[in-house]
Amino acid sequence: MRRPDLAAAAALHGVMVLSMASTLAIPVLAPAIAAETGLAPSLVGAYSFFTWSAAMLASSIAGALIGIFGPVRVVQLSLALGAAGLGAGASGSLIALALAPLFIGLGCGVETPASSEILARVTRPERRAFIFSLKQTGVQLGGIAAGIAFPATVATVGWRAGLGVLAVVLVAYAVALEPMRRRLARRHAPERPARHAGPAIAYVLRSPTLRTLSIASFAFHAMQVCLNTFLVTFLVTQHGLSLALAGLLLSIAQLGGFVGRLGFGLVVGPRLPVLSLLVAIGFSMTACAVVLGVAAGVLHVAALGALCFLFGLTAAGWNGVFLAEIVREAPPGEIARVTGGVMVTAYAGLILGPVAFATAAAALSLGAGFVALAVATALGSTALARARPAPPRPV
Repeated sequence: MRRPDLAAAAALHGVMVLSMASTLAIPVLAPAIAAETGLAPSLVGAYSFFTWSAAMLASSIAGALIGIFGPVRVVQLSLALGAAGLGAGASGSLIALALAPLFIGLGCGVETPASSEILARVTRPERRAFIFSLKQTGVQLGGIAAGIAFPATVATVGWRAGLGVLAVVLVAYAVALEPMRRRLARRHAPERPARHAGPAIAYVLRSPTLRTLSIASFAFHAMQVCLNTFLVTFLVTQHGLSLALAGLLLSIAQLGGFVGRLGFGLVVGPRLPVLSLLVAIGFSMTACAVVLGVAAGVLHVAALGALCFLFGLTAAGWNGVFLAEIVREAPPGEIARVTGGVMVTAYAGLILGPVAFATAAAALSLGAGFVALAVATALGSTALARARPAPPRPV
């Protein structure tokens, strides 16, 4: 019989893969969509803004939804919302394409708090960092799947059919989670909610440690999204690398993120607390950003590859242990609500990070964009270094 935590992590890993593939589907297919509809491919920037803005809104109310419907039902809702967004996009109408990021973002926003609630119920505290990290590797796998599958659909069945097929897969996966919902309701009763008054983000900001985690989350998410968004453009336009080589280096960074998510989940423990690890990760991604922004042009390609791997390892490998630490810091019965509150700042980082990067790049250079974000992650890491974790609760 499979361990319940591994079974839940595997199921939610699939949710994460599908969620990330859904988020990236329209950006990956943007050239084909633009060619047929006449929309400018540059509108991908607006797509990202509306997606993460909707996710921020949904995350702020996710705890309340989970309290009413249960976490698995909310995960199913997240998949249904993603399917609705993909279906709207597949219709091809301009209004529907404008609605697509809103549906997809709403689905993304409720998924993480609901998944954290599920994993917290079935996982022993000493295994949470690894189990959460295992689930979060779905981000990388979803990105790889989207990058491979959707361009192929353009040449075979067309971009509309590609979006439609993924929408059907999401609905089917949501239905397949129903037995998990019944088992969780039968075997793992939720803790009595503490019912703190006010919005989730307001409660998070009142807690010193959770407030510090939120600050770091903002900076770390900003760095992560900008690494994924601007690395190829930076290497091609500022340093003359070929598109193929720059794309390979981005893939190496993604591999680093995958290794980091699993590796960091394995190494944390009594001798290496999560907060101490996050401090080390934060300062390491800061150093990688500075070296890349300042010295990428003089590095040998092998050294540049090693730097990109380390950058991805740190800038994209921290999420799983971070979510596990939020669970540890949350009061009994408030895991989903607190996770949703912290994720509000995470989505703010995803929105404002590229804006800050682009501003620095326009004023100075693309390399300066990485250095500017390094200042933010250094500040976030310094705040984490001063944080004091909550004492462990009896289990």
